[in-house]
Amino acid sequence: MTEFIFYAAVSSDGYIAGPEGDMAWAEKYLTGGDDYGFFELMSSCSAVLMGAETFDFELQAIGNEPRMLPTFVLTSNPHRFDGVTDPNIHFLGGDIKQIASSVHGKITDITGDANSLVFVFGGASVVKQMLAANLLDVVRLFVTPDVLGGGVPLFELTSETDAPANSPKPEASGADPIAATLSHFTQVNQRSFSSGLVEKIFARN
Repeated sequence: MTEFIFYAAVSSDGYIAGPEGDMAWAEKYLTGGDDYGFFELMSSCSAVLMGAETFDFELQAIGNEPRMLPTFVLTSNPHRFDGVTDPNIHFLGGDIKQIASSVHGKITDITGDANSLVFVFGGASVVKQMLAANLLDVVRLFVTPDVLGGGVPLFELTSETDAPANSPKPEASGADPIAATLSHFTQVNQRSFSSGLVEKIFARN
């Protein structure tokens, strides 16, 4: 069985990026030297799953450096990445359930282990699709005290799919947008850091 885990920083009002993709609000929490369990998580994973925009961001940041883990990139246009030659990078398209099944099969072929952990690296569109298809098993969120007021929302599922028509968005009504969207998850752990971040871990019911 392949399990999918999502790990990300999110503002207290539910955004993973500020206006125009600004990430300075999140990057300031990395200056203290704490990696918030990132490398420990990566060492326990067998593969990484991400969307095309997140992969674009990585290409700009680290170029064509070889990936340590098999990396699956969701895209409807793999030809835009024709210059990427790393054999550890796989481009997949189609229905998210079919993609998850394909990832499971490829990881099993590569590792010989049918029980694997996949790090879902983003972005918001991939997370939304996986939540809608009930494919995420664990969600680890590092909630910052920042209120961004706009930008790229992590969760749009509640307002677009689960909520009745014309109902207010959770953040507009004063409700916790994270808890509202993860209503089919149970919070299993929480810890606070001196930096002000609060990690909340949710497991699918």
